[in-house]
Amino acid sequence: MIWEEGLYMGKTKTVQLYVEGKSDQTFFEGTKFREFLALSGYSVKIKNLKTKGNVLSNFEKFLKIYKHGITASLLIYDKDCTEFDTSRIEAIIKNYTNVFHCVSIQELEAWFLADHIEVARINKAIKLSKDTQVIVNPKSVLKHLFMDAGKGFKNELGFAEHFSDKINLSEARTHNKSLDKFLKLFETNFKAA
Repeated sequence: MIWEEGLYMGKTKTVQLYVEGKSDQTFFEGTKFREFLALSGYSVKIKNLKTKGNVLSNFEKFLKIYKHGITASLLIYDKDCTEFDTSRIEAIIKNYTNVFHCVSIQELEAWFLADHIEVARINKAIKLSKDTQVIVNPKSVLKHLFMDAGKGFKNELGFAEHFSDKINLSEARTHNKSLDKFLKLFETNFKAA
């Protein structure tokens, strides 16, 4: 075992992470998620599926291509307030081994709002939510959070850039079950908990 700056640097396992856009990619390429991965013995390759074509069609296409050296493949799919049918995703992943999906309830922005420590640093006047999965429009909440604190306008990419290097995942997972479920996939080596 080799330790560097407190992180386990043994043989890492690689996960192919599929995301829905540039802001998601930016967040998962950030320092805080990479630190979590290193502690869990993983590294990730990230593929942004929002290029040409449908996200799920692209997901299935890339599953056929990216197999070599991959321990598991994982799709992070956003769900907002509307009903969400996962049957199409489940139909795709049942044809492959070690392929999983994680639904980000109320999108990744709800994960950001779950870090009460960082949210309070941005704006002490914010009312914190015990469960950020119930916030109807977390993007709007974040936009107002930064604006009201005099920290300027931020969009989805700006939120991801900010939280990618600041989010406290241990804190955030206590206030968002979909984030906790996502992190547990790595902690349990993609086995049923």
